[in-house]
Amino acid sequence: MIFTLPTLLTAFRLVAGPLGAFLLWQGLTAETDTALVSWWSYSLAFFVAGALTDWLDGFLARRMKQVTAFGALLDPIADKVFVGAFLIVFAIWSGLWIVSVPVAAILSRDVVITLMRVSRLGKESNPVPVSYAAKVKTAAEMGVIAWFFALIVLARGGGDWAYLVWIVMIWVTAALSLYTALGYLWARRKTSTG
Repeated sequence: MIFTLPTLLTAFRLVAGPLGAFLLWQGLTAETDTALVSWWSYSLAFFVAGALTDWLDGFLARRMKQVTAFGALLDPIADKVFVGAFLIVFAIWSGLWIVSVPVAAILSRDVVITLMRVSRLGKESNPVPVSYAAKVKTAAEMGVIAWFFALIVLARGGGDWAYLVWIVMIWVTAALSLYTALGYLWARRKTSTG
């Protein structure tokens, strides 16, 4: 059965990411502080709800014995859509290469790995299972987004240090993304030649 509670929670991230990112964009381009705070609050609510489902869907699937091949495929795709939407907003909003380059690296990696997963559909029971390092990468991406929400508050008090921390977090996450991509590609190469 495809429409289980865990799968619906996973599917929620497919909506929560783009919607939360759109609301964040509205806040970042708002003309008043009141509008910024209002849009920021709505966006934060979607981010928190989506981030919670990232943990909850897997927990419930195992607990309710509803782990499915469809859910195993949909979960990492939902993570990429959820996180990617916010990252795109960051790159466009900043307009700086120091943000756009690591965001492009993260998004490119996610597209390649997703295409790899989809290309293996029907050929394996679990095409390209999610590695532990990739789970850490997703957690790091969530941290980058969460820190940005904090940055909006911290920047009001001269938070240049907070902005620099955020930039470092993005670059570390991009490096981790590329590391996990190499791990997937290496594993795929070994199985195809072995």
